Amino acid sequence: MYDIIILGGWAAWLFCSIWAPKNQKKIIIEKNTSLGKKVILSGGERCNVTNIDITPEDDYFGENIKVMHSLMAKFSNYDMIDWIEKRGITTCVEDRGRVILESGKSKDLLDLLIQESSKNNTEIQKACTITKVEKVDGVFLVHLSSGESIQGKNVVVATGGKSFAQVGTDGFGYNIARDFDIEMTDPYRGLCGMITREDLAELSWSTLDVTLSVYDDKKYLYDEKGAFLFTHTGLSGPIVFNAVIKLGEHLRKLGIKESQQKAYFEEHITLKLTFHEESMTKRVHSFFELSEIKNDIILHLADLRSWAEAKVTGGGVKISELTNTFECRKVEHLYFIGEVLDLTGKTGGFNLQQAWASGYICGRSFESQ
Repeated sequence: MYDIIILGGWAAWLFCSIWAPKNQKKIIIEKNTSLGKKVILSGGERCNVTNIDITPEDDYFGENIKVMHSLMAKFSNYDMIDWIEKRGITTCVEDRGRVILESGKSKDLLDLLIQESSKNNTEIQKACTITKVEKVDGVFLVHLSSGESIQGKNVVVATGGKSFAQVGTDGFGYNIARDFDIEMTDPYRGLCGMITREDLAELSWSTLDVTLSVYDDKKYLYDEKGAFLFTHTGLSGPIVFNAVIKLGEHLRKLGIKESQQKAYFEEHITLKLTFHEESMTKRVHSFFELSEIKNDIILHLADLRSWAEAKVTGGGVKISELTNTFECRKVEHLYFIGEVLDLTGKTGGFNLQQAWASGYICGRSFESQ
């Protein structure tokens, strides 16, 4: 019998296992043969640990983004920087406030996390596929495809979302939530590119700074200025990725299901690009026939890039379903942390910071048991 069973191999579970009491029997169950793939890939494999400048109302999406204030008060971006630097890993701040490992090797942080988790007496089982989680007579049973069942007093679900399947995410955490009747908001793609009705292939790989504004018919939804990239199918870059999360949240509020999104995009969503002289290229200037009196264009959204390309998942388990330690109100000793929550950040270290903070708070909560 384990005191704590942690499901998933991402940033949140590692941090949770590090901060849980050392004398409690802990196990991490991971479906992949290796750990922390998403940590490795973050920041272009340089690990975008967190962001130096976090304002929850500006940088997160979800039904209850104010909860990030509480998370940051308990474990902030500066706490994370301090934690890793005290253990010999230095960081630097780059564009958009991104905090990156100075070594440029995300594996340095992953190795540290695994080392600290092991030092805290955490058992790790890899290459284990979970088929079902149930609670019988106050004890959780985690059933594996091997036929084995692992028993535990507490279960922490840190399985991530359903995007970026190449790192092993498949939305299984949402199945657990549904099985236990935990209310969720429908998952949607985040941090991926846009496909436009206009053919922009001639501009592929042109990069510049623009202001991207998003409209539903004539209603303004969102804008952001920053790095931007034309692709063979449309638009990409940090400001596009962030706008996709905002769009997903907007459609969720309207009750638009995923199967209806493409049609809705084509009928209603327009994009305005405002170009800035300081980053203008001759290629872009000529293509759109820009001038001193014409520095913006209107494009029409046809669709988003696939789930496989989305870096995060929006939506998920509602914060209102959980206590301030991420324990389910309906199911005692069942916890949800990290990306499985309806609390999604922009690109730039914001999602990892949510994972560190929720993992820290959840792990520390077991001290009272």
